[in-house]
Amino acid sequence: MEKEKNVSHDAKKQQSRENERFAKLIPEVPTDIALWREVITENFPELILPAEVGLSIIAQLLIGDIKNPFALVYVDVPSSGKTVVLNFFSTAKELAFTTDNFTPASFVSQAAKKKKEELAEIDMLPQIRYKTLIIRDLAPVFSKKDENVQEMLGILIRVLDGEGLETSGGIHGKRGYTGDYLFMLLSASTPIRPRIWKAMGNLGSRLFFVNIGGAEKSETALANQLKKPCREKEILCREVTENFAKTLWSKYPDGVLWDMEKDEQSLLEIIARLAKILARLRSSINVWKDSNESKKYDHTQPITEMPDRLNQLLYNLARGHAIVCGRENITKEDLSIVMRVALDSAPPNRARVFKNLIKSSGVLATNQVMDILKCSRPTALKEMEQLVILGIVEPSEDLAEASSLHFTGRPESEIALKEEFKWFLTNECHLLIHRS
Repeated sequence: MEKEKNVSHDAKKQQSRENERFAKLIPEVPTDIALWREVITENFPELILPAEVGLSIIAQLLIGDIKNPFALVYVDVPSSGKTVVLNFFSTAKELAFTTDNFTPASFVSQAAKKKKEELAEIDMLPQIRYKTLIIRDLAPVFSKKDENVQEMLGILIRVLDGEGLETSGGIHGKRGYTGDYLFMLLSASTPIRPRIWKAMGNLGSRLFFVNIGGAEKSETALANQLKKPCREKEILCREVTENFAKTLWSKYPDGVLWDMEKDEQSLLEIIARLAKILARLRSSINVWKDSNESKKYDHTQPITEMPDRLNQLLYNLARGHAIVCGRENITKEDLSIVMRVALDSAPPNRARVFKNLIKSSGVLATNQVMDILKCSRPTALKEMEQLVILGIVEPSEDLAEASSLHFTGRPESEIALKEEFKWFLTNECHLLIHRS
């Protein structure tokens, strides 16, 4: 009898959590994906794909079996549209928590000037539960000293497990939250520095990235922008995005019970390939100079995360996009979004070389890499050698001699994509890249 009571109590707690997770929302104007795309494209055509990725992340909150937060950072130079995209999602207060002033310590506060009983009121973690945390600028976090960046990334990585966070402080002692603390994260930053990529690689990054890729506008395009103020266009996009999100939440008041058997095996295998290549591409290689031989360098074995978590998160992204498109099963349309996010979430130089390997039938020479990266020959050789170390490409016989990681020597070398990654040279892959 006692056991039955406990089971009943646990079931009620589970039901209570589910009711809390799925906000009951009604749109002012019911909106479908076609209308949403039409409004965004009319006002900010260059931002339609980044915005659709953002929607696909928010929609994951509706899928009942998803327990892992998804964190995305929009990256580009200032005034490229990063903040504009984030603002599209900021007005639905039931679904979003916005902040301009953020440190990872905000999740569970240890503020000395507050009484312990007051801290729960300012802790961010319970406030963002089952919502999307929108941080308009993550660059200040990335600009800290290396030891501070490591500490901040450590906290961020922990909360992105979705299991809460506990901290210990000298004044307030141990405090925090454990259990189901699912949330999504959207943020923006100027281009990420190499030292930050290295730190994330060593710790095991939970962050994904999308490059806005804004092109410089012509004088005519800039002049035409003046005819309709940016703020007016942004307000229209905010309204249609809020109505679309609320339409989804009204369509699925109890969330989505996803039937994984409906997803084709071939599509799941593509997601797995993307997870494996991303895990390799953003591995950390720690390099140092040999003190005895001034021209010789050595390196550790790459620190490569297992692809399992990436695999799950990329699958969740595909499912979120399917929900946005009105489906409860994934298709190749969803994989184009996944492809874009996966290839943008690797260190920029490696990503550029890999993308150009795909375009060049899987083979690149030193001069081509120099042109792609706009860099010197030693830098190009170094990047090529790193892809060899990561097990992504095969080297030509002379690359080891020519690479700046070993000895400066012969001027021209080649790398070729390894057999296990040859799928990226197929028409199927090229079509997915083209659609993204």
